[in-house]
Amino acid sequence: GSSTIFILYCLAKNPDKQELLRQEIMNILPSKETPFTDENMKNMPYLRACIKESMRLYPIVIGTVRKVHKEIVLSGYQVPVNSTVSMISMFELRNPSQFKNPDTFMPERWLRVSKEEAEKCPIANKTHNPYAFIPFGFGSRMCVGRRLAELEMETLVSRILRNFKLEWHHGDIKIK
Repeated sequence: GSSTIFILYCLAKNPDKQELLRQEIMNILPSKETPFTDENMKNMPYLRACIKESMRLYPIVIGTVRKVHKEIVLSGYQVPVNSTVSMISMFELRNPSQFKNPDTFMPERWLRVSKEEAEKCPIANKTHNPYAFIPFGFGSRMCVGRRLAELEMETLVSRILRNFKLEWHHGDIKIK
């Protein structure tokens, strides 16, 4: 729910991005009667990019905490058994060394494009540390509901944008 609210907020604050997404949705789902199917939902890269970008800007959790079960070395530091280690990913998600213009909503940073297209959109195809953005975790501890959450966000955002134009006429949302 919170992630979906932030996606809608980002789109309302960025009407140009909202319009690009609306065009993608209307090409795939032209009318209210067009069904949402596995096949047509696969063809919406900009929708997925918008979701990723809003989750980067407004993560649901600030980081990850793990207990160390064996002695390890992290960045040159010896970490003893049973220590608690935390990674505050929220800071990395707005780190300019990881993401160019980190405070700007730019879904294009998540698109895979050809070399020719990348020249027109210099932010696309740029690499960052793959562990800088893992909103659902990774590996054996990854959220089992990931795909369901993504599907719900994709479907709800598509339905809303297919029928409505979003606007935001207030100050920025403050997060506590």
